[in-house]
Formats: sequence, structure tokens, C-alpha cells
Amino acid sequence: MKKIIAIALAAIFAAGCSTVNKNTLSYKLSQIDREKYLTGTGSGSTKEEASLRAKADIKKMFDASSVSQEPVVADITNHSFIKETWKDKTLKDYHAIALLERAVAKNMLTGTMDALDGQLGGLAAQFKGGQDKFAKIKTALKIQPLLVRRNGFEDLYEKIDYNGAGYDPQNFNALKNALYEAMNNVKFSLNVLGKNSEILHTYIIDALNKTGLMVAVNETSDVAIDVNNEITEFPSKKVDNLFWCSATATVSLKDVETGGIFGRFSISGRKGSFRSDEAVKYTMNAIGKQAGEETAQKVSDYLQRR
Repeated sequence: MKKIIAIALAAIFAAGCSTVNKNTLSYKLSQIDREKYLTGTGSGSTKEEASLRAKADIKKMFDASSVSQEPVVADITNHSFIKETWKDKTLKDYHAIALLERAVAKNMLTGTMDALDGQLGGLAAQFKGGQDKFAKIKTALKIQPLLVRRNGFEDLYEKIDYNGAGYDPQNFNALKNALYEAMNNVKFSLNVLGKNSEILHTYIIDALNKTGLMVAVNETSDVAIDVNNEITEFPSKKVDNLFWCSATATVSLKDVETGGIFGRFSISGRKGSFRSDEAVKYTMNAIGKQAGEETAQKVSDYLQRR
């Protein structure tokens, strides 16, 4: 009896297997070792078109990376290959699957990452000396662009890795921590006066943060940033229901320790809209962006020559 049941089950299983359509994309993808390969798919009216689109599908991830313009990243996708192409019997179009071995892609990144880690480590070693905080931040500002570049490679490496693991994360995190500590030793205060000050406040803080500098809150600062904003709103004399906003932000940068003003500038702008609140918003966004960028640049320049 048991033998009869076993034979019957085997027959049912075989019948079920025979109904699986092995000519579908989902089935073919299920047969690929995803831990080993990145995959891309494409379709087209010819095999060549489908193949190109499948490779382009893999390339999308690399193109979206912040280090996409790096030569080594551009070269990685040249190592993708077409696993299979086939024609859909119903739709009469072609399909293709492209593969890129994860280990190959990661290995191609490690040489550049090792070189960057060497540069970062050499600069970070200067923090161990008897430098004061302004000397350290000079070194930190040299490290910052290298760290941004290295971080881009790290993000891409994690996306390639099946488990999302990074490359030498312990050493890399130690380098980042050394940089952040040096950056945070110099404190910045920001005081913005005038209407819609929060817009200027946000743009200036964001611009400083992008360079790695942090604005202190309720702390004694080393660099004081004072901003005075003046806004004038008025209706258009030529166009009905059109409102104008004119604004000027005057920025002053002061070294608190020396008492010296090392930077002072003004940014002006004017925008119009058929809503007065939008005219104000457009104007403040425009001068806020400029004020933030110029503040960050002048502060960075000063810290490097102080």
C-alpha cells in the first residue's frame, strides 16, 4: 500500500513539474544565484536590443552612485555579460538577462578605497600631535573632500554586497570619528534678525553642515555669524494682482577669540508672484541659498589660513 501511495505522489509531482513554464522571466531569474550575481533584465524587438537593455539595467545602480564619474566605476559595468536571451512565443519580442559577478565588482573598488584610506590615515595621524583646535580643523578641511569621496565608494560597495556589508568598516569608522571630533572642536553660532529669518537660518546651517562644520546651540562659539535681513513688499504698478518682494541679507563673520571681522557681505534679490506670501518665499529662498553658499566658502577659506 505504501509503495502504491509513493508511486502516486511521484506521479503527481512529476505532473506538476511538467506544467512549469521555464520560458518565463520569473522562472529564469529564480535559477540564478543572487548571492553571487547582480542581475539586469531587458526586452526589445531584437536580441541585440534586449541585451543592451539588460546590461543598462545593471548600470542604473552604478550611474545613481555619487562616484559614478570615477573611471573605476565606469569600468565595472564593462564586466557584465549576457546570461541568456530568448524569444517570447506569444508577444514575439526578445528578452535577455545580464549578470555581473558581485565579487568582481567589489574587488575592482577595493584598490581605490585602499588608496583613499591611506591618504585619510596619513592626514588623520596629524590629529595625534599637539595641535590646537584651529590647526586640527585645517587638517580636517583637507580630509573632508577625501572622506566624501571615500564615503561614496563605501555606499556603492554596500549596495553591491549581497548582505550590504561595507569594506573595512572598523577602520573607516575610526577615520570618520577622528574627522568629526576635529570639526566639532570649533564652534559656530548663528544669529539671524529680521522677518522670515528661519529661511536664512536653514540655508546657512545646511551649507555649513555640507562642509562638515556644525553650528553650536546655546554654547560659547569660536566663530560668530550675524545676519540682518530686510524685506520690502509692494504691489506691481503695471500688472494687476502682482506682488513684489525685495530683500537684502547682510552677513557678518567674526572670530570671537581675536574680535576681528573676517568677512562681511550682502546678498539682495527680488521676486514676484500673484500671491504676496509666495513672492516673499521665492525671494528668501533665492538669497538664502546664495548667503549659505558664500558664508560656508568664506568661513572655510578663513579657517584654512587662520
